[in-house]
Amino acid sequence: MKIRIDVLGLRPLVACAVAASAGVVAPASAQVRVANYNISALEGNLASLQAVFAAMHTDDKPGFAVPVGMFVFAEVRNADIGSLTTLVNNSAPAGVTYTRATYTTTPTEDGATGAQALFFRSDLFVEVPNTHANIATGGSRNTDRWTLNFKDYTSAGSRFHVYGSHLKASNTSADAAERESGVIAIRNNSNAFGAGVQALYVGDMNFYTNSEAGYQAFMAAGNGQAVDPLGTSNWTGSANAIKHTQSPRLASGALVGGGMDDRFDFILPTVALADGAGFAIIPNTTRAFGNDGNHFDQDINNGNNSYYPTNLARGNALADHLWAASDHIPVLMEMKAPAWCAASLGTYPVRVVQGAGGVVVPVLVGNDAPGDFAVGIDALAYSVAGSGVLSGTSNGTAPLMPSVATVNVPVSTATVGVRTGTATVTSANQGVQNPSTALNVSVRVLRASNPSLSTASDVDSATIGFSPMLKGPAVTATATVANFAFTADQATLDIDSVQVPSGPFSYVSGAANGLGATPATLTFRFDPSGLAAGTYSQVATIVTSDENIPGAASRSVTVTLSATIDPGAPGNPADLNGDGVVDGVDLGVLLSGWAGGGTSDLNGDGTTDGVDLGILLANWG
Repeated sequence: MKIRIDVLGLRPLVACAVAASAGVVAPASAQVRVANYNISALEGNLASLQAVFAAMHTDDKPGFAVPVGMFVFAEVRNADIGSLTTLVNNSAPAGVTYTRATYTTTPTEDGATGAQALFFRSDLFVEVPNTHANIATGGSRNTDRWTLNFKDYTSAGSRFHVYGSHLKASNTSADAAERESGVIAIRNNSNAFGAGVQALYVGDMNFYTNSEAGYQAFMAAGNGQAVDPLGTSNWTGSANAIKHTQSPRLASGALVGGGMDDRFDFILPTVALADGAGFAIIPNTTRAFGNDGNHFDQDINNGNNSYYPTNLARGNALADHLWAASDHIPVLMEMKAPAWCAASLGTYPVRVVQGAGGVVVPVLVGNDAPGDFAVGIDALAYSVAGSGVLSGTSNGTAPLMPSVATVNVPVSTATVGVRTGTATVTSANQGVQNPSTALNVSVRVLRASNPSLSTASDVDSATIGFSPMLKGPAVTATATVANFAFTADQATLDIDSVQVPSGPFSYVSGAANGLGATPATLTFRFDPSGLAAGTYSQVATIVTSDENIPGAASRSVTVTLSATIDPGAPGNPADLNGDGVVDGVDLGVLLSGWAGGGTSDLNGDGTTDGVDLGILLANWG
């Protein structure tokens, strides 16, 4: 029976040194770091064990750091499961919590150093209820099978299985045969899921060589065929020291000794998780954590440890904790998460003029998998196809949100009326969330507005006559501007300007925007001041346009303004008493009408004031 003791390494242990040296890790990354660790039934130094957990989160050996997505532990006794849960969560970065998957054990397993346990990040995964299985695989221990799903994903490819194993130890032929039998039981279970099964075989397999039958049984063809990320060639001897996981210590006692000379600990994905598509391993990221390859058959903390080549202090601190925590070191592997297709419509015109060119509906596509690192998320390949009022097909690769790819889908404007269509966004990525999204659009295609000087017929030019006059103040006349034959399928009409050449005629008021069934009334003025008897005319141009929507165009109508001054009237309106001369008498008449209207209102603005006085004085004599 082993007795738990505190062990000391070759250097003083600093519990927080490893975690502090690498800085803070953002918890939002979706990339999955898988950790496999035989924790020796918690018989090592628990402070060092927690420090090793913390160091796994900050490990940037592959070029990035990310919190562990799932821990798979071997040698977990029932009495220790609570303590282990505390250690895991106390080591987690701020904002990251871990949930323990279904844990089962038996007195027999506890007597054989304990069962397997799985902890997963609560923000990344959920355990699929009632799918846990115990598979008898020898060594007085069962293999645990858990089924996990990426949180909030519903796609079939976001579900996978984790087999946690601790196969029979020791190196007799009988032990090897028992390991082979255990692997066959695991493979029979995974093969039953059918072709393309997504599974990870994780644990302390106790394989001594790559030729061992149990290892070869994992690699055998079939639905659940495994792939070894480190290759299937020989892993023994000093030339392969970088792959070894046991033992980080020479001396034995509560923990098994012997030095770093065995590769017992594995993470083996099935072929479906090693194909680079969807949820898949990231190549060249599987590593024996803290093993620099320079400590074959030695204590892992003998001299300097160069696992972090540019930071020996960090590597040495990690090696001290590994030496004290367990008689195995962890195996880490990085995996990328499935893509998440997020598609939406940008702002688009819901009203357009018939025949408008270049009208598009923007479709926004982004990869909304919950993470920050592109290397840890499956690149989202997408296609956008238009139907109905929309047309065309476009393909591309979407960036990680909040960035998006914008696909401008053409709109047909040939036919008047309410036109509908669909932009369908699809992705064939393995395990992608939202593989198909239909985005519906509605666009009203409008006839062009039609300016008319009549509500009864389409009139583009007309004459407005002012009443014949003898003399006196300015007079006004009106013109009607309609949006002829207006219906809901016609653009509204804007009167943009009324242009009258310089002269006795002028525009007063009435321009309006958004004319539909109700016409506008424009007012014009004729000012006879200083004019001789006769007929006067000018052409006013009324410039209109469609409402401000795609395809809007300008159109004009013209009004001929005409007025006659009676030949019998004096030629000078400032001659207020009609005696043929503008003099003091006329000034007296004007002053007597001051502030009022009437004939003394020479400019016709409704008030006799200084302006009218100026007109009179200008015509004096």
